[in-house]
Amino acid sequence: MNKLIYISVFFLIIFTGCSTKQYYEPEDTSSFKEDTIDLDASIIDLNSDGATLENDQFISKTGIIRNTKENYKFLNFSDGTILASDSNGSIYLNNQMTDSIIHFDKNIIAAAKSKNLLAFISIDNSITLYNLDTKQVLFKNYLKSSIINNIKIANPIFLSSVVLYPTLDGKIVIVNLEKNTVIKTINIDPKSDINNVIFIKEVNDTLIAATTKKLFTFVNSKVNLKDLDVQNIIVNKNNIYVATLDGEIIKYDFSLNKLASKKFKFAKINALAFGTSLYALESQDFLIRISEDFKDAKVFDFSFDEEEKVIAIDNKIYFDDEYIILK
Repeated sequence: MNKLIYISVFFLIIFTGCSTKQYYEPEDTSSFKEDTIDLDASIIDLNSDGATLENDQFISKTGIIRNTKENYKFLNFSDGTILASDSNGSIYLNNQMTDSIIHFDKNIIAAAKSKNLLAFISIDNSITLYNLDTKQVLFKNYLKSSIINNIKIANPIFLSSVVLYPTLDGKIVIVNLEKNTVIKTINIDPKSDINNVIFIKEVNDTLIAATTKKLFTFVNSKVNLKDLDVQNIIVNKNNIYVATLDGEIIKYDFSLNKLASKKFKFAKINALAFGTSLYALESQDFLIRISEDFKDAKVFDFSFDEEEKVIAIDNKIYFDDEYIILK
């Protein structure tokens, strides 16, 4: 009898939890009039800088990239070069001068290129600097392994005399390109369970980075940190826009001063993009447009399956086998 009561209570809790799940419900919506454009294939894999389609083509900041190599996943478009990797430790490089495959011992999950240098991060969270001309490893360092990672894995970035590695354990490791040594390690988010860096960008001498729990900037020799449940992030001009897990969209300056915000109750933001305004793709078939000064917001009906893979790059949102260009 007691066992039956426990089972009944268990199912009551389960079904009550399911029935009380709440969704974003805007008061007023408009029809979205911009046409969608076919991709010819669905997105099967993505990272912070692009995606791979089912037909082996790539999406990058330059648009759709035609690719003839099968079973390679897009990593980056860097220094005019396509970088892609397979599941056997190989990396594919292709540009007008180069079409080559290099084999390494671990699967590569992020990479960037600058002239004859290749910087990459492997699945075991090791970071490597490799000379493409001499085929020599110039630098390698093993960091704490990370079993669970957000799919938006960020790529390394080259600056004038250093390369910045955004790691899987919440750090940015800065390596000097003259001495091939670590000159600084920035701990952004060492404590979270899922703390790989999902965003890194340098804008006007300001370094901006984020994990799913932290927003970081380094400007005028000062470190700025915010504790946030980061769902999505985009930079436009001199501002950072963050969508949080609880449906808030916040505008910051580079010093992380909060300039404006709007809360969309129960909203789950799948992507942020910027045309002449800020756009937020919401999981329940809505597209939210917010003016740059955050004074006005308009919600459009927009057919979208939240199970589809989606990535926003500049003024484009790619989802499943379609994309839109935002004005």
